Amino acid sequence: MMIKVKKFSKIFICYSVIFICVFLSFNFNDFNRTRSADVLQEQPPVIDIALVASPTDIIEPEPVEKIQVLEDSDDPEEPEPVTYSKKKHVREILLSAVGDFALASNYIKPYAYSFYEYYDLYGPEYFCENVAQFFHESDCTIANLECALTDNPYTRQRKTYSYRGYASYTDIITAAGIDVVNLANNHAYDYSQEGYDDTTEALDKAGIGYCGNGTFLLKNINGINVGFIGILGEHRAGEVKDAIEYLDNNGAELKIVSFHWGNMDARTANGSQVAAARYAIDCGADLVIGHHPHVLQGIELYKGKYIAYSLGNFIFDGNVISDIENRTSIIFQQRFVLHGTEIIESEINIIPILVTSDTQRNNFKPVTAEGTQKENILQKIENRSVH
Repeated sequence: MMIKVKKFSKIFICYSVIFICVFLSFNFNDFNRTRSADVLQEQPPVIDIALVASPTDIIEPEPVEKIQVLEDSDDPEEPEPVTYSKKKHVREILLSAVGDFALASNYIKPYAYSFYEYYDLYGPEYFCENVAQFFHESDCTIANLECALTDNPYTRQRKTYSYRGYASYTDIITAAGIDVVNLANNHAYDYSQEGYDDTTEALDKAGIGYCGNGTFLLKNINGINVGFIGILGEHRAGEVKDAIEYLDNNGAELKIVSFHWGNMDARTANGSQVAAARYAIDCGADLVIGHHPHVLQGIELYKGKYIAYSLGNFIFDGNVISDIENRTSIIFQQRFVLHGTEIIESEINIIPILVTSDTQRNNFKPVTAEGTQKENILQKIENRSVH
């Protein structure tokens, strides 16, 4: 009997121990789960530091176009930005130039077959539609605007030849693709100061640049600052030096000088023209173009820079039918290639032109010369050039 009791007691004790262990185990796991939940609740929320950091903690990269060169210094100063003109990269422009460009007929000419009638019949695109492609393909085109653009006929000077286009005729210039005009000539003031002021106002409204009579033009073309200077007469060449210095001080990288000079109908440049042109290049001009003789003159290469002494007529109400000299013209083109601010390449192209496409009368519509006429114009320039 005693043996049975002991055996039962041992069994009871074993089961009791097991029960206690299981009980403690379940309570311990519950305790851990509760503790873990409490710990998780005590953790702060995860926050994106980039959204709450102060400005001094965030470093933003500067845009590429604002890169600055910084030097170590105990007391650093504001660094100077690297400007576009100082960068060593290749830039280029194609410049076109034409001669006398008068958007008018002489004041006493009848309306029939006048410039005004052609404008009223055919509109502004008519006049240059045969050649406008050369201007639109160029980066800049300059012409000698040999007339006033004013709606007031009563301020005319007492002259044998006076040329007045309407202020609205700027649409002819823009339709052609001409960007800059020279006003330093003997017809800009045909309608007095009032007419000249009307001209510059009309050009300003149309967004057409101009130079001459004390106005210098600085125009950014393909990232190149190009300066334009207009001079009336070779005897005023002394003005070129100050004009070039002014443009240089304002960042000009190319300087174009437009001279209205020489003798009427003279086929070769006179000594004063040659001296004035060379002086302009000695002063820093990169190209010299001329007009006024109404006929073509030669081209000279002086110290690596070109001089086109007279580009002849382009649109002009003159005797262009019986006189072949007045009928022939050119579009002068020059390509400039710059590395930094240095001209590393320069080439010219001559496009022979007839100033009328009608063989019976002047229809104010230039056309490219072809065949024998083209060859004759090129040979004419060669024979008249300064060698």
